[in-house]
Amino acid sequence: MQEKFVLKSKKVIKRLAAFSMGVAMLASTVSGALTYDLAKYPAPFVVGGAYDPNNVFVVGSRASAEDTLGMVDVATKLQFESKTCTRTSSNTVSVAGGTSETIPLGSAIADPRATTLDIELRSSKLAGFIDGVINFQSKEYDVSESLILDAGANVTAATALSSAEDDYKTNVFMEVERNAIKYFYKFDESINVSKATTTDPLEIKFLGKTLKITAVTISGSTAGTEFTANVGTEYFMSVDDTVNVDVSGVTKKVTLKNVGTSSAVLDVDGKTETISSGSSKTVNGVEVKVDSVFYTDNKAERSATLVVGKDAVKTYKDGDAYIGENQDTPMWVWNIGNLGVSGTSNPNTNLTTGDGTGPFLGLNNDFVWNDFSDNPPGVGKCIKLPNNYVQLCLDSLTVKDDDYMSFTAKYDSSTDLSDVLPNVSSAKAIAIEVDNTEGILLTQTAKSGVLFNETNEKKTNRLWFSIGNGLDNWDGRSRGTTNRTYGLFYRDTSNNKVRLWGWYNLSTETASGSNPTYKFGEINYRDTKGTDINLEFRGGGNDTVLTVNGGRFIQLRLVPYQSTDLPDYKDNLTANFSLAAATNLPVALGNTLTTEEADELVWAGPTVTNIGTKNLDIRNQYGIIIYNPKSNGASDRVKLSIPGDQVQANVVVKSTGAVASTSGGETCTAADITTVTKKDTEVTDPTKYNLILVGGPCADPLVEKFGVTCRGWSLKEGEAMIKLVENGDKVALIVAGSEALDTRRAAKALANYKDYATKFKGTEVLVKGTTLSDITVQ
Repeated sequence: MQEKFVLKSKKVIKRLAAFSMGVAMLASTVSGALTYDLAKYPAPFVVGGAYDPNNVFVVGSRASAEDTLGMVDVATKLQFESKTCTRTSSNTVSVAGGTSETIPLGSAIADPRATTLDIELRSSKLAGFIDGVINFQSKEYDVSESLILDAGANVTAATALSSAEDDYKTNVFMEVERNAIKYFYKFDESINVSKATTTDPLEIKFLGKTLKITAVTISGSTAGTEFTANVGTEYFMSVDDTVNVDVSGVTKKVTLKNVGTSSAVLDVDGKTETISSGSSKTVNGVEVKVDSVFYTDNKAERSATLVVGKDAVKTYKDGDAYIGENQDTPMWVWNIGNLGVSGTSNPNTNLTTGDGTGPFLGLNNDFVWNDFSDNPPGVGKCIKLPNNYVQLCLDSLTVKDDDYMSFTAKYDSSTDLSDVLPNVSSAKAIAIEVDNTEGILLTQTAKSGVLFNETNEKKTNRLWFSIGNGLDNWDGRSRGTTNRTYGLFYRDTSNNKVRLWGWYNLSTETASGSNPTYKFGEINYRDTKGTDINLEFRGGGNDTVLTVNGGRFIQLRLVPYQSTDLPDYKDNLTANFSLAAATNLPVALGNTLTTEEADELVWAGPTVTNIGTKNLDIRNQYGIIIYNPKSNGASDRVKLSIPGDQVQANVVVKSTGAVASTSGGETCTAADITTVTKKDTEVTDPTKYNLILVGGPCADPLVEKFGVTCRGWSLKEGEAMIKLVENGDKVALIVAGSEALDTRRAAKALANYKDYATKFKGTEVLVKGTTLSDITVQ
């Protein structure tokens, strides 16, 4: 450091000083500095984006420029950390050259609703699609391409519950039925494709590749549904030119050896054949069609147009495997019809009613992906049409993985209600708890049979539902039939006391009556609020779900009600708590205590499904994660994670060249703060400030007040410390090195603390290095 000559000349003093420094460090460690931890930095200087106005940056009156630069680095970073951030629960997707929509889980990705993908996608949505003109037999025709998605529930964003496929767990997959995805090359002006010939073919770009139709079958059983075309790659070659052709992963070398007046001589990897113009042959595994030849007496001027590939010319009929597909198990098959008819293409967007009356040329998916064994595409995966010309992707989910609130409902045999009910310290109850302080909003719904104890809505994180047996008129109010009246109690988050919300008269919970339902609250977490998920209690009577004790039970229901594009009452989760026959008190989740049962937890989606014995984590359509119902049911509880908004699937359709990007997270606004800087001589009372001391004790005597002294300095050149110590009711942070450059290096490390997250912990770290780029933290 700046005065290291003192240390060099007095080695004995150095050793003694090192000992005294250790004692000083021990003293500071056992004092109040223990309450601080570098792992929590930038706290306590910035906490939750709030800058502490008591922060003061200090350099010594003998500081070097390096110390000042280090102070600037630290101050700048703390200013950056001082901001007000609004966290967004959602991931949003934008596509340049394609299209995207958010799709409710369990729903079709395309249908007539404005909130899904269009059923038919054309060049207006897919920039890589054709919308132009072709020339056929000296006439121009308007053509275009389209992708049609089945408007029925045949391409869906599926969950474990919506698809009845437990192995999906909490993941989302895109399920597809056969013929649910169709691509069409459309003739938008009347055309007769059957006029195509070898010498005057119809040449089009089909899925981005040249397809030259040379004949159409116009009679027999395949009339209008079969054509012949050049399907290989076309090359214009001079004599001795060579091209490399990929055939099923094997590269073949094709050389044009010579050209005659009506034929060409070719060599394919050492095998030579002569092929007549207009004809094709398979040579050494490569099919070659001689499309045309150009002959002159000068061999060097001779040339030919060749069509080369695994298949150069092929005849296809409706339903055949598409080019390059496995012949036995193709994923994509030709969809061909009416090619002998003069007309325009008019495929129906309702795929169940046919492909129109005009000529059509396209392909369909020939696969079915509707269970886990089919390996359907999950989040981040795509369905790819041949040549990757179009991709249909389950890009992401709209809610981030960390934007969920824990929700637990359980049978509790010893609930303490003594804050409200004297001498009731061990009541049997249904207990509900969330891990967000205001995660439940208690609401008041005017309904007979309810007696509220509060006049305003309340937000809480804990509830208890228990019978008020023997407590009628305890506060001067009658509640009707005593053993039919249940109290809803809540935690007052301001003082942690239990309070009474109200009494609910479930007087018809026996088999002889009906089943009253009471909404008592709403989930109140981020954008899941209002009536997105209602909370209800329902008195159980003559019901097929549970028949324990003559049908006595209470249902706790989570009801997604007015969420976007989810039908009301089609995604409910119901937990059934049985009641004791004698007291009507809750006694278990399901019929039997500590036993998992299928009907103790029910999902009421499009069909009612008992899920109490499912032994995997699963997800419903709102996006709620239901943790292993079987193992939790054995402990008489239901454990959930509730998303900060309805979870939907970001589905992207993109054509060649399109780019999709996902954004989300948080939006931050910088705080308007003023940093205070002082020299050590300007600090008269250090305990008034949170001090950030940049520079060693030899340059800044104020550092010595915190047990780090110039004479006692024990670090070597290339080393520095970052140290938290107690400063009365405040804290001091020391950034000090043996040399000025060492101090600046330590300040760099502190400013980039996230790069050293695993090392920043405790009250002190050692920083080493020789330059400003080779920093290590220990």
